[in-house]
Amino acid sequence: MNFIKRPIRTTLLVLFIVAAALSGGVLWALNEHLRKVVVVEQGDPLWVTSQLQHEFLRLKESINLYGDGELTGSNVALRFDIAWSRINIMQLGAMAAFSSALPEEENPIASLEETFRSIEHAIQALQVSENSLTERAQNAKLLQDSLQPYDPRLKRFALLLAQEKSRSMYEYRSNALSLAGAIGYLLAAILLLTTAFCGFLVLDLRESRATTLKLEDLANRASAASAAKDRFMSAISHELRTPLTSIRGAIGILINTFDAMPAAQAKKVIAIAERNSERLLTLVNDILDAQQVMEGKVKLRLELIDLSHIIWAAVEDCQAYADQMHVTYKVEIQDEPLMVEADKDRISQVICNLLSNAAKFSNSGDEVTVRAFKSGNLVKVEVEDHGVGIAEEEHESIFTRFHQINPGETGPNKSSGLGLNISKELIEMHGGNISFSSSLATGAIFRFSLTAKG
Repeated sequence: MNFIKRPIRTTLLVLFIVAAALSGGVLWALNEHLRKVVVVEQGDPLWVTSQLQHEFLRLKESINLYGDGELTGSNVALRFDIAWSRINIMQLGAMAAFSSALPEEENPIASLEETFRSIEHAIQALQVSENSLTERAQNAKLLQDSLQPYDPRLKRFALLLAQEKSRSMYEYRSNALSLAGAIGYLLAAILLLTTAFCGFLVLDLRESRATTLKLEDLANRASAASAAKDRFMSAISHELRTPLTSIRGAIGILINTFDAMPAAQAKKVIAIAERNSERLLTLVNDILDAQQVMEGKVKLRLELIDLSHIIWAAVEDCQAYADQMHVTYKVEIQDEPLMVEADKDRISQVICNLLSNAAKFSNSGDEVTVRAFKSGNLVKVEVEDHGVGIAEEEHESIFTRFHQINPGETGPNKSSGLGLNISKELIEMHGGNISFSSSLATGAIFRFSLTAKG
C-alpha cells in the first residue's frame, strides 16, 4: 500500500510546489506594483510641491516687504536660500523619478533653478547695499518680474503631479485586480492539493502540528513587527528630513559663500544649523523614550516628593523657551505640600512637555497658567494656554504617536508628535490619568492627576 501512496504523494507534492511557485511569481509581480505605489506615497510629491510653492510665495512676500522698507536684505536672502533648498529636494530621489515622468515643458523646476542662479547675485547684493526706498522698490520689482511667471507654472506642475499620482494609483489598482483572479485560482488549486496531500500526511503531521502552529505564530508576529517597523520608519523619516535638510542647506551656504559672506550672515546661518541640530537631538531623544516605553524598558524610581517643587523647577527649565516664544508663565500652587509617590525625573519630563507645548501654540505676549492643587485623594495639575486650540476632530488622536496639531508648519511649531504620547504613557505608569479640554482658537487645558500621599 505504501508503494502506491508514495508516487501519489510525490505527484501531489510536485503539483503543490508548482502551484506555490506560480503563486509566488504572481505575488512578486503584485509586490512590484505595490513597491512603486509605496515609493510614490513615501516621496509624497504633492506635499513636497506644496512646500516649494509655500516657500516660493514667502520669498516673493519678503521681496515685497523689502521694497517697502519693512525687511532687510538678509531676511530676503534667508528666504531665498530656504526656497532654493526646496528646489534641490525636488531634484532628488523618488521625487525626481516621479516628476521626470511629466513632459519636460511641464516641469518648471530646472527653469526655476536657473532663474534662481541668475538672481542669486542680486539677492546677495541686497544684504550689503544701503539703497534708498525708491531703489529698494526698483530692485524688488526687478526680482518680482523674474519670479512672476512661475506662479501659474508651479500651480500647473502641482496639478500634473496630482494627475500623475492618480494615474499611478489607477494602474496599481488595475494590475492588482487583474492579478487577483489568477491568485484566486492558484489559491484554490493549492487548497485542493493541500487537502489531498494532508490526507496522506495526517498521521505524520499529528506529531508536528504543535511545531507548525508555533511557526505560524512566529511568522505572524514577524509580519506584524515588520509592518510596525515600516510605519515607524515612514513616519519618522518625514520628521527627520526637515531639520537635516535645513542643516545641510546651511552648511552648503557656508561652504559655497564663506569667503564673501559677512560675519553677521555667517552667524545667522550657523544659528540656523545649530537650532535644527537641537531639534534633531530632541527628535532622537523622543524616539528613544517612545521606544523604551513601547518595549516596557522604562523603570520608575518611585519616591515621596512634593509636586510643587517639581513644578517650580520645570517652570524654570522652560523659561528660556517661553522667552523665545514671547510667552510668560503664571504659577498658581495651593499653599500646602502636594505629596505624591512618583519618579521625579519622569514627572518633570511630563510637566516640561506640557509647558513647552502650551508656549509653542500660544500667541506672542500670551500668558500660560500652571495650577496644582489637592482634590480629595488626588493631586491635580493643570496647564492652561490661550493659543490656537485643538479642533474637535483631532481630540481622539491627540495622544497617539506622531500626531501633530499643525503638521505642515515649520520652525518652532514643528515637533516629533511623540511628546504627548510619552506623557500619557508615563502618567498611566504612575497609576494616574491625563486628559485635556479645548476648542479651536480658544486655547487648551491639559491636566493630569496622581494619587496623593500623606
